[in-house]
Amino acid sequence: MNDRFHHGQSDMAPFAGLAEALGLGMAYQIVVPPGGSSRRFTYLTANCEALTGVPAAAALADPTLLYDQILPEHRETFARAEAEALAGDGRFEIEVEMRRADGEVRWRRVASARRTAPDGSTLWDGLLTDITEARRTAAELEAQRSRLEVAVEATGLGFWEWNPRTNVLNWSERNKAVFGFPADAAVTMDAYMAAIHPDDVDRCREAYVQARERAGGGDFAMEYRAVMPNGQLRWILTQGRVLCDADGPAQVVGTTLDNTERHEAEERRSLVMGELAHRAKNGLQVMMAIVTETARSSETVKGFEGVLIARLNAMAQAQDLVTASGGRPVQVSDVAERALSPFGLARFEMQPQIAELTVRNDVASGLALLLHEMATNAVKYGALSRAEGRVSLLAEHAGPGMAALHWRERGGPVVEPSNRRGFGTRLLQAALRQHGGKVEPAFEPEGFSARMEFRVAG
Repeated sequence: MNDRFHHGQSDMAPFAGLAEALGLGMAYQIVVPPGGSSRRFTYLTANCEALTGVPAAAALADPTLLYDQILPEHRETFARAEAEALAGDGRFEIEVEMRRADGEVRWRRVASARRTAPDGSTLWDGLLTDITEARRTAAELEAQRSRLEVAVEATGLGFWEWNPRTNVLNWSERNKAVFGFPADAAVTMDAYMAAIHPDDVDRCREAYVQARERAGGGDFAMEYRAVMPNGQLRWILTQGRVLCDADGPAQVVGTTLDNTERHEAEERRSLVMGELAHRAKNGLQVMMAIVTETARSSETVKGFEGVLIARLNAMAQAQDLVTASGGRPVQVSDVAERALSPFGLARFEMQPQIAELTVRNDVASGLALLLHEMATNAVKYGALSRAEGRVSLLAEHAGPGMAALHWRERGGPVVEPSNRRGFGTRLLQAALRQHGGKVEPAFEPEGFSARMEFRVAG
């Protein structure tokens, strides 16, 4: 009798001895006579007691000493696996918990194969392996993985893995959410590529092809657009690391970041910078024109200084409104009050409807300067040159997206028609015209009037 066995001989002896010598587990053979009324072990390797706490001789005499170690909740699993093996290819492999003779519960892997003996009995050749430490390690790794995934996703990053040999993807829920996939979706490489913008998909596909061929491993990153199921466009930043084994790239792991907000912020910043540059250029052009026209119409340096300061102050008042608005449309009534307040607001009658009109920032500056210029002329030559003189401002609709202000002077001297275009109409007609507006002055006997048409916001 072989020292490694406690009953009989078997053609499995060489394998059983090798399994025990290599520490692979406990080899065994079970015989079930025709009819399946009973079963018994025909041999067990000597490490039976080390694994189960039951001496091999005792288990050979009473197989229930080992069968009863299987925890009740796993016995049905064992019976079902054996029945399926009998009906199928004759093999099964399961993992069950068993309680050793000393009470310790351990995880075991049972792998068994069926064959038929000459007398018709069923023989089960198998291997019982302790996998407790392996399962504990796997559980710890999974816990670490889960913690890492939670930590990564707390930063807004999605986590993903790709096996370049099987082309299988494994995505975290956050990664799926970035692309608009349901949390329970099994995302394939084809589904992933289908979500990428058509203009970017070839570049992305090539990045993964290169990752598959990168024998030395390394990192890669790419930014591209993805199209959500609802048609929304998102900017995606994907970073990955290629992990290799002896055969080359074995796994690619990485993160995904929804970079849409940063792109939109950059676009907004570019628009703002462009708008600021445009406004600065326009502002300088207007200021140069103001200086030039003021110098041309002034007879003395002192007169030039006073008029120039007043006109620049009107522009500054309008700019204060623009700055305070934060880029939002400005109320026409606010523009008018700022421009006309130096002349005494009590002398101006503004229709309440004016408060309902708003204009863009660039229109506000031109309108403020125009109102200031007409008020200046009214003080010099028109209604405001007399104590009883008044100016009314009326608003009206002037077509789609357009409005008009009517400036009407009353109580001043008789106005003589003039062909001379003064500073206001000469400079500011052009300013309003570039925004789709215009100025129509009228020299009526009862007082000067003007219709200022401009584009409203909205």
